[in-house]
Amino acid sequence: MLGSLCCALALLRANAPFMRPASASAPSTEHHDVLRTLDRAAPFTRRGFFRLTSGTALTFGTLPALAADSSLTSSRRYAPLLSGPFDVPSAARATVREELVAGRVWTFDQVQGVIYVHVPVRMTVVKLDGGGLFVYAPVAPTIECLRLLSEVEAVHGPVRHILLPTLALEHKSFAGAFANARPKAQLWVAGAQYSFPLDLPLWAQGFPLNTKLLPNEGEPPPEWATQLPYRILGPLEEKSGKFQEVVCFDTATSSLLVTDLVVGIPTEAPAIVRENDERALLFHSRDSPADSPVKTTEALTIGWRKICLFALYFQSSPLAVTVTPDGSLLGATRFFRSAFPAEVPPDARALGWYGFIPWSWEPNWPDAFEKLRGNGKPLVAPILQVAVLNREPAKVLEFVERVANDFAFTSIVSCHFEPRLKAGPSDWSAAFDFLRKQPIGGSTARKPLPEADLAFLRSFEQQLVKLGSIRPAAPLA
Repeated sequence: MLGSLCCALALLRANAPFMRPASASAPSTEHHDVLRTLDRAAPFTRRGFFRLTSGTALTFGTLPALAADSSLTSSRRYAPLLSGPFDVPSAARATVREELVAGRVWTFDQVQGVIYVHVPVRMTVVKLDGGGLFVYAPVAPTIECLRLLSEVEAVHGPVRHILLPTLALEHKSFAGAFANARPKAQLWVAGAQYSFPLDLPLWAQGFPLNTKLLPNEGEPPPEWATQLPYRILGPLEEKSGKFQEVVCFDTATSSLLVTDLVVGIPTEAPAIVRENDERALLFHSRDSPADSPVKTTEALTIGWRKICLFALYFQSSPLAVTVTPDGSLLGATRFFRSAFPAEVPPDARALGWYGFIPWSWEPNWPDAFEKLRGNGKPLVAPILQVAVLNREPAKVLEFVERVANDFAFTSIVSCHFEPRLKAGPSDWSAAFDFLRKQPIGGSTARKPLPEADLAFLRSFEQQLVKLGSIRPAAPLA
């Protein structure tokens, strides 16, 4: 079903500026004052993850709701130069700012997703000791986002440096436009940037002319690296594309900034998911097509937890698909005929997507969520475990150990899911035990993900191997 489409583009995606998949994100009919700052003295919470994967060619979508406040909706619209796998030009997206460390670190959350599988995508802003601000993984520079950023700049100085730490298009598509919104800042990009089907120069990929490739480790670093030293994974290369990620260590706050490599799964819906469009949570709160949505705190929590299962597994074991596509035209026809069941009640149909719900949930889905969450410990996204990092386990583990040995961090700030994980080098290293013959995590480490929940991804990974898109997994290190 949807998962196969997502995975297929996942391994091509990153970097195809000529591909323009569609998003179903629509502006909410309920708007609140997003200009508030969710200042928090307590040091932890966050997004986990996420991930290399994503993208879908599904183009049918929900009709945009009429916004209660047209000026606010206008401030949330953005027309990207490169449409990311979750985005279309002019799709409205809210921005929620949170102060993670008082006067030092701020996050700016937006959402990404299709079929209401809305998860946070996050930009992190760090105060530089020499004055001004450092931006890690910029998000869409909407009017609202830039206004929230300006409030921080008014107190702590202007943005001086911007880093695109990945090749992934859902991050890459914003970097050029964001840099143009702060033209006095220097944009740095992970060094293996490329495009598909033609490998274009940086300026032709939408980056400003003065964009600089981030120096490799061992080369003279940028001035900001004194406070924010970095380590680089990759590129890991396959026929279908590349994976590269830059992680930074903020010495002032002992925070490790990561993009997709690890995430933490929160038990409750992040503020941005509710702010952007609460219908996403109601849509996924249902167990079967005949269920009506009920707006309660419990239902919103249920909706979020099912979103996590969708986003990270695509098709976990408790998800029962009514008709599974078999790759044929007839199979696809049967699937879409089953995807809009007549028993969907009007109040559920009104949520959007024309009553699309080709699945139901088995009663044991909460157990699958708890095993995925792993008591909130750092998680490497399943698609990275199954189809990306395990192609070169020795290379990945060498990088993991360099980060663990070189940086004495006490928290991890990721671009997805939980904004801030209370985790140190040993927790970070243990998250990659799936690559080791002999796990090092011990009794307190998160347990391996259930094979039943990974079955869909493993099956698809084998299809990619047979097609020659990716190499077979290498032996464990």
